[in-house]
Amino acid sequence: MDAGRTGPRDAELLLLVSPNAMSVEARVVPPEPGGRNITREQVLQELARLKVVFGIDHAAIDRLVEMAEKGFRLDRQGIVVAEGRPPVDGQDAAIIHHPLLQTPAGYPRLTEDGRADFFDLNLVRNVAKDTVLATRKPPTPGEPGIDVFGRTVKAREGRDVRLRAGAGTRLSPDGQSVIATVEGHASISASGEVTVSPIFTVPGDVGYGSGNIDFVGTVVVRGDVTQGFTVKAGGNVEVHGGIMGGSVEAGGDVLVRYGIVGAGRGRVKAGGKVRCRFIESAEVEAAGDVVVSDGILNSQVSGDSVLVTGGRGSIIGGRIRARREISAQTLGSPMGAATDLQVGVPPAVRGELDQIREQLARVEDRFGLATRTATYLNSGAAETARISREFAEKSRRLTGAERQQLAGRLAALQSQLEPEPGACVKGYEAVYPGVRITIGAQRHVVVDQSTNSCFVIGEDGEIRLVPAW
Repeated sequence: MDAGRTGPRDAELLLLVSPNAMSVEARVVPPEPGGRNITREQVLQELARLKVVFGIDHAAIDRLVEMAEKGFRLDRQGIVVAEGRPPVDGQDAAIIHHPLLQTPAGYPRLTEDGRADFFDLNLVRNVAKDTVLATRKPPTPGEPGIDVFGRTVKAREGRDVRLRAGAGTRLSPDGQSVIATVEGHASISASGEVTVSPIFTVPGDVGYGSGNIDFVGTVVVRGDVTQGFTVKAGGNVEVHGGIMGGSVEAGGDVLVRYGIVGAGRGRVKAGGKVRCRFIESAEVEAAGDVVVSDGILNSQVSGDSVLVTGGRGSIIGGRIRARREISAQTLGSPMGAATDLQVGVPPAVRGELDQIREQLARVEDRFGLATRTATYLNSGAAETARISREFAEKSRRLTGAERQQLAGRLAALQSQLEPEPGACVKGYEAVYPGVRITIGAQRHVVVDQSTNSCFVIGEDGEIRLVPAW
């Protein structure tokens, strides 16, 4: 309203600047009947008076004027007629980890049919040397804004984050990646440090709390390997308890503080040696020596040498195979337990010999049946039997070829039965009747109990008994 004017009150324009100066809202107190409404020029003049220079929305001003003229209430909620450009904060740096490190550990793997496999809890994260385990995505700079008064509004710069390379890892030359320097188990500490360890430790038993363990390096088990569970390691396996119906396979040594109990299911295989206190009803295979302190009972054991070293150590029952030596204080038992001791030939050769003999026996049975069938059908003159005769003859020829091939392999293996020089079986305290001793291709069954005994191949090529000491 003009000064001194006494007519109806004109509309009143109110411009409200936001606290952060990023917007201007225009409100209009409507005029009294007959009073003048606001105009576009009036709004622009008021903005200029307030020194608003950025983000003026002329379309919004026109809409404000139009709505005011149409009688819309704009005194409580107006229209934004100027708006600044807000700053855009920079993105923080991020560390992108290898997918193995992103998978939560300790949860059972889901099978294809959706069931939980509690034998696979994803505890071990095997990585190869030179694997990229983490990559840093750098932060981005912020983009400044402008308020309605034309002033620059600073943006927040993206926060940086530091890659942490722990044991078994290194930073890449550009500092943007963490790379494994050894193969092993990858993990992230609470502080974000990435490490790779060539040793994986199970703090308790290998069982439902851990699942099966399959690791490229050395595995240390603080408890037992329980029935039905498996430990596989590219390196050594150390078990601070016992192997109780579980299975262990190691590229290196298997060291067990207590015993190995197969319970009809457990199996131990080592690329190196095996050491334990006792073996019972188990299958143990080692490329190196098997060294037992107390005894071996009713087990299948093979190694370069199988040595029971304790003062009362015994081998009772089962089958023991070694390339060089089998020894214990006692071999067999007073009850005549069947104990099969074989030395002088690599156990793998004897194992293959057994397999070939079994296969050959089955093929011989099939060959005999095919021969008898062909002979019977050939004796008949009926034309209707012709196809059957041809089939039987073909079966006989194929079986005969397989028979010949197996016989050739058997002969080749038997030629390797020349015993290792110095191969022997020793029983220091007692060797009981019922013990069967094989050295190379020679066999001997113990009939009389003996002591201080060492069985070797004599100059005549036969097994001889000489003093062990």
